[in-house]
Amino acid sequence: MHMPEDNEGLAPAYSRYRALLDVSAALVEQPTVKAVLHSLRDVLSSSVRLHGADLYLLDGSQETLHLLEFDRAADAPAIRIGTKISRIGAAAQALEQQEPVFLPDVSQEMLKHPELAPFAAQSVGRSTYIFPVFTAQQKYGLLAVTKERGQEFVREDVELLRSLTSHVAIALECALARD
Repeated sequence: MHMPEDNEGLAPAYSRYRALLDVSAALVEQPTVKAVLHSLRDVLSSSVRLHGADLYLLDGSQETLHLLEFDRAADAPAIRIGTKISRIGAAAQALEQQEPVFLPDVSQEMLKHPELAPFAAQSVGRSTYIFPVFTAQQKYGLLAVTKERGQEFVREDVELLRSLTSHVAIALECALARD
């Protein structure tokens, strides 16, 4: 698709639309949920600059989430895959309301979780959105998306990430149905 050069207003919208199409294609091409998640930050880099994104999955009791890291910048906190956190604070809010929660400084939320508190200093000043990952049948967990310092989430970024979170939920549902 050729973008008219004299209409700069269409370029950001086209970039976000292209990113959504690329992620949809990645979901079809990737054999596992983990592979899909690892591809998202690269696909999104053309329209949304992210510092990292983490997928937290609910356990059977629905009260604890464990971390499945899918992509982070090299200087991001080294939180290990499998780290467990309680369903409190912004995590509980996002899951209960099934709406994204904005954290202007994610380090403040990290201090509420003993498992994440040691990493809070590395995250000072980074804004994060926490998106609930769910389908009509089940709540799966959360997608935490963090921006580079000094970068803000614009409305279009949030809507794109909300759509992508729905794709991740469907990928999880399909993967679990195969297992």
